[in-house]
Amino acid sequence: MKGSRFDVVIKGRINWVLLFFSAVLVILLAKIFMMQIVDHREYLSLAAKQHRLIKEIFPERGDIFMQDKKGLLIPLALNKIQKNLVVSPRDIKDSEAITELLSNDLGLDKDEVLKKISNTADAYEVLVKKLDDEVAKKLELKKIKGLFVEEEKRRIYPNLNLAAHAVGFVSKESEVEAGRYGLENFYERELSGKKGIFEGAKDAGGSWVALGRKIVNPPKDGASLVLTIDYNIQLKTEQILQDAQEKWKAAAVSALVMDPTSGKILALASQPSFDPNEFFKEKDYGIFVDPLVESMYELGSVIKPITMAAALNEGIIKPESTYNDEGTVSMAGYDINNADGKKHGVQTMTQVLEKSLNTGAVYVSKLLGKDLQWDYFKKFGFGSKTGVDLPGEISGNISNLNHGREIDFATASFGQGVAITPIQLATAMGAIANKGVLMRPYIVQKVIDNSGNETTYQPKISGEVISPETAETLTKMLVSVVKNGYDNRAGVKGYFVAGKTGTAQIPKKGQRGYSDDVVHAFVGYAPAFKPRFLVFLQLIKPQARFAATTLPEHFKELANFILNYYEVPPDEK
Repeated sequence: MKGSRFDVVIKGRINWVLLFFSAVLVILLAKIFMMQIVDHREYLSLAAKQHRLIKEIFPERGDIFMQDKKGLLIPLALNKIQKNLVVSPRDIKDSEAITELLSNDLGLDKDEVLKKISNTADAYEVLVKKLDDEVAKKLELKKIKGLFVEEEKRRIYPNLNLAAHAVGFVSKESEVEAGRYGLENFYERELSGKKGIFEGAKDAGGSWVALGRKIVNPPKDGASLVLTIDYNIQLKTEQILQDAQEKWKAAAVSALVMDPTSGKILALASQPSFDPNEFFKEKDYGIFVDPLVESMYELGSVIKPITMAAALNEGIIKPESTYNDEGTVSMAGYDINNADGKKHGVQTMTQVLEKSLNTGAVYVSKLLGKDLQWDYFKKFGFGSKTGVDLPGEISGNISNLNHGREIDFATASFGQGVAITPIQLATAMGAIANKGVLMRPYIVQKVIDNSGNETTYQPKISGEVISPETAETLTKMLVSVVKNGYDNRAGVKGYFVAGKTGTAQIPKKGQRGYSDDVVHAFVGYAPAFKPRFLVFLQLIKPQARFAATTLPEHFKELANFILNYYEVPPDEK
């Protein structure tokens, strides 16, 4: 009886075990059926992928060139293969001997080398970047296990910090290069090109099978840029800026040279600057910002020609029109004084510019009226971007005039209370030089793709702001400013030169009113009646009170150089 019950229990357990394994077998068979029949294509694809090698192929970045007056191209940014000395610490057999060798041959610090090669778990460590070719060859011939030379493609800037704010730089995050600041950023899509794809077969060890089926979609190399920047003018401009900064102990300096008839930028520079090859050494990223397009200032009396242009164009004044200068104008509880603190009596409009009389600008502003003054400021481009092909351009700020207060229009007439960018001012004055036609400034003349096809950019008119007659009349007044003002220190012998200075106090940060620090500006063009160039110069916080003291001599030096460089015949002997 007992034995019979035991047999029943055992038999039941065996049945349950058989049932379990039968169920597992059914599941396995179902899985095999799904894999081999239903999902056959999917698993076949997965298996194939395990034997495929897919790799991105990175394109060559396009070059950037300046040029000279004859069209000779000078590289500003290009690519170069550099050699790096690399060590695999886990493959090093004799650390002491390697350390001694590198210390003697390369002058490397023994402790630093030993520290890098002592970690035997490490498979890769860069010891030296930009290795000299001869040194690289010697080390390769020694065939030291664990020590090898690798090649790396690197973006270089052969002219160091020349035109650094214009060009920007390229930084590399993981394997991807990207343009930062300047043209490297603005023309990133054109310069960077398109990545390619390589697809081939791998063996069991993961290596490429050379005779296997392969698909290659080649990369498309980036296009190259040819700039409007003239190498020789850029070089001279930067040298003059450096001299001006040292002489006047300015916190910062900037310069812009343009062809006012086309809008071509011939040079632009600012100090302090940086070396794009070693941008990573800069602690203050603000140094990468281009003050000419990305910063705005109250620029003072260089605005007066714009105020005069509006009134002349409307027929409200003539160069010989007069007013009585009392030295002060009282308005809305404020006293507006001449910069020299003097009253000059009866003065013509030309003398207002020659002596830079604030009261004269206010007089013209009142005659003009708020609506017309606002209209002409907008026509000349204040409060709007110029459209220059550089990143980060700002619009400036003339919103103070939105309130309609007479005092704001009065101070705006001589450049106070409105903030504009240097490139806006240069473009606006360029319209006066260019018979009243406002041109869009630009810095890239042509783009050359990887097949050699060229796209050339043409000058573009932004508007016609004053008549040719008004422009010529105002140019004559500005020629008189240079001849009769600044002790003629901005004049170039034999040429008619038009120009105007500006001195403006810097507003206090976060407070009402102005500090004792000033901004100096000068804008001028020559030959005045058939201009080949326009120059804007700026000093921030110079150790001198008035721009008439500081900038005319530097303008003269640069103007004289450019006239000789272009071999421009003199206006008079």
